[in-house]
Formats: sequence, structure tokens, C-alpha cells
Amino acid sequence: MDLALPALEEQFGLNLESVQWVINGYMLAFSVLMVAGGRFADAYGRKRIFLIGMGVFGLASLLGGAAWSGDGVIAFRVLQGVGAAMLWPAMIGLACAALGDDKRAVALGLIFGTCSVGNAAGPVMGGALTEYLSWRWVLWVNVPMAGLAMLMTYWKVPRDIAADVRPRNDYVGMVVLTSGLVALMLLVYQSDDWGWLDPRTLGLAVATVGLLGAFPFYERRALEPLVPPDLMRNPEIRTLCFNVLVICQLFFIVLLYFTQYAMKFLGDNPVAAGSRVVVFMLTYGVVSYFGDPLGKLFGTRSLLVGGLISATLASLFLGYFGPGANWLSYNISQVLLGVGVGAVLPTSNVRAIATVGTAKASLVTGITFMCQLAGAAVMLAINTAIFASVSANRIKESFASQDITLSSSQSEAVRSVLRGASTIHELPTALVEETGAAAELVALAYGDGLRIVLYFSAALVVVGLLLTLRFVPKEQPPPTSP
Repeated sequence: MDLALPALEEQFGLNLESVQWVINGYMLAFSVLMVAGGRFADAYGRKRIFLIGMGVFGLASLLGGAAWSGDGVIAFRVLQGVGAAMLWPAMIGLACAALGDDKRAVALGLIFGTCSVGNAAGPVMGGALTEYLSWRWVLWVNVPMAGLAMLMTYWKVPRDIAADVRPRNDYVGMVVLTSGLVALMLLVYQSDDWGWLDPRTLGLAVATVGLLGAFPFYERRALEPLVPPDLMRNPEIRTLCFNVLVICQLFFIVLLYFTQYAMKFLGDNPVAAGSRVVVFMLTYGVVSYFGDPLGKLFGTRSLLVGGLISATLASLFLGYFGPGANWLSYNISQVLLGVGVGAVLPTSNVRAIATVGTAKASLVTGITFMCQLAGAAVMLAINTAIFASVSANRIKESFASQDITLSSSQSEAVRSVLRGASTIHELPTALVEETGAAAELVALAYGDGLRIVLYFSAALVVVGLLLTLRFVPKEQPPPTSP
């Protein structure tokens, strides 16, 4: 969906802050409802919940592709997230139950590996659909695939036994957490435009602190809390959740900013821009597939540590060389990133499920993915604010050093290239002629903003590495027979 964003921006007159809700709306619904989806799957039957979730996902894809406005696309993307929150934990639970505890890592490796291979093809396919048909087909292509998945599951997957105890979902907790996260993202997105002392900014700050601060206190008193306290008090679980958060936000930085750079500054069409992340996604898929034998050979803790180190190096290299790096530097960084993501995401879920057992696989999957996607959505908002601030300051300093004062229309044109729908070729002719280097200065400003975002991400991954070394124990060797 990332490569369809410029087409959405152009058709509906959206800016980057608005159009990112196409991504964030989906991720918020997906992540916050994952725990409820996991509980429903464990209680009412994973096959049943998978079929319902896939049906909702397919219907939302159909309606989203036919949407008449930007708000309509966002609304149906939220509905897609609801369907995904039901089908994903149910799918994990079905796979783990089918293969058993001893093959849990194999099941997750296959799922993550298959998804990553699909993700590798996704940018190219999505770019081709956007370029030669319409952005709408990026959503519509999900409809026949969802139908096929439902038919295969209905006919081939045996019916599982539902639990005797029905869940009492914490709907108030979901509303409080979702509202707090939305307020936080609005605060981060709008503070640059409104100013930190604007009453609207202050109001959002109060709402964010109040809602997110009240959430843990409410959860302690909830009969069926959204996040079970016994799990989140476990330092290993907290560390694993933090790791998937920082890795996932790095994943979205690369998919969003590097493909956008290719289209805005290098003149790539959506197909060419999508091909620039294929090496990363294929590496991610290969490492995910081989996660089980690698975990058995080196240990899952060592695999996590190695993946976090690889992701740190990838962030530093991508930040240092920039999005316009030469072929060798760029693809080495992509391989390192693919190794990091492929090692950390499946392995973190394997370790998390191992703490609660297969019977609660869907629940713990919902918890880890809630942290992963909700955290990534919030971090994407924070990264956007950092990027906007750094790039805007660089633009101001660059033009000031040449004694050039931009008019309001020229400033808006530059800002549109950095954060909106325009490409570098759409800068006003007068601005280009006056400065002689406007395009180069804007590209450098974009690169500077992205560099700081990547260095910030690298620092977060290092924190995850230190937490892993401290709180994730090594596996105990199997007992030897006398």
C-alpha cells in the first residue's frame, strides 16, 4: 500500500500527515484488537474466527478500492485492520496446534517466511498495479486472494475444539488505549504546524497523558484486562515486545521513506521504486524460513542478539550512505536489515509462545503483535515529526546561506516535495532559476531528515539489544539420558 500513497495524495489532495493514516489506521485497528482476536480464536475456535476475519478483510478491501474520498479509504483500511486482527492470531494458533510444541518454530518460520516473500513481491506488484491500472487495484487484488484462502481453509483445515470458558473482553480498555494512541499520533503530527503552545496542541498533550496514564491503572482493576498483568510483568516478555516494536518501526521507515525518495528525487515509477526494497524483503524471507534450524544450532537468544546487531548496523549504514547510495552500499545495508528483521520477528514470537504454551498461542501472538504494530504506528508518527523538523531546518539554513528568502508559495512547494505529493520536478520554475540548486538542496534536506531518523532507530535497537542480553536467558540444554 505504501507505493499507492502518492496516487492517493494526488487524487484526494492529501498531504503526508493525512495519507499516513491509510497506514496508521490499519495498524492501530490491527494491533489494538489483536488480543481480543486471539481470545476469540482460543475460545470460539480458530478456524471459525479465521474465516470470519478473512471475510471482513476481503470485504473491506473491496469497499476500500471503491472509496470516493480519502476519509473513505482510511475508514475501510481500519475495517481491514479489524479483519486482520481476527485472522492473524487464529492462523498462528492453527499452525502451532497442527504441528505441536516441538515444531512451533518451524510453523512460525514458514508463516513469517511466506509472508515476507509475499511482501517482497508486494512492492513490485503494488507499484505495477498503481502505475498501469490504479491504486484501487492494490486493495482489490486482496478480494480473490481472501476468497481463495477462505475456501482452502474451509475444505482442508479440520475444525478445532473451542474452549469451555468464553472471554470477557476489555472493551473499555481497548477504547482507552486506542484513544490515547490516536491522541499521541495527532499530537506528534500536528505540533509542527500548530506550535507547541497552541491550545489544540496542549489539549492533545493533556488527552494523551490522561488516557495513556489511566490505561495501566484501569487494567489492574479489569476483570479480563486487555494485556494480562502476569505476562507483562515478565521482563522477558516485555523485552521481546520492545524488540518487535523497534524492528517493525525500522521496517516501515525503509518501506516508506526510501521508496518515496526514489519516486520524488530519482524519477522512479512505482514499479522501479518497489524493486528497490526487494533485496531486503527476500533476505527477510530466507532468514525467516531458516529460523528453526538456526535457533537449534545457535540458540534463540543468540539468534535474537545477532539479528539486533545486524539491524543496528543496517540502520547506521543506511543513515550514513543515505537513500542515494551506490548499488553495493545500498544492497549490503538491505541484506543486513533483512537478516535483522528475519531473525528477530519470528524468534521473538517463538520465545513468547514458549512461555505460555500452545493452548494460549493466539493470545500471546495478539499481545506481541499489539506491541509491534501499535508501537510501530506511534513510532512512525514520531519519526515523521523528527524528519519534518530536521529537513525543514536544513532547508531554512541552506537557502539562508545563499541570502535567499522563500515566498510563502515557494516554501509550500518545497514542503510539498518533502512531505506531500509533489516530486522534485514540480518545484516552481522561478525558484529553480533563482537558486540554481533548489532541487539539490531539497534532496539534501530529505536525506538529512532521514539520516537522523535512522540514527534514532539504531539507538532504539541498541536498547533492545542491551535488554535482550539482560533479560532473555539462554536456553537450557536438553537433559542427557544416563
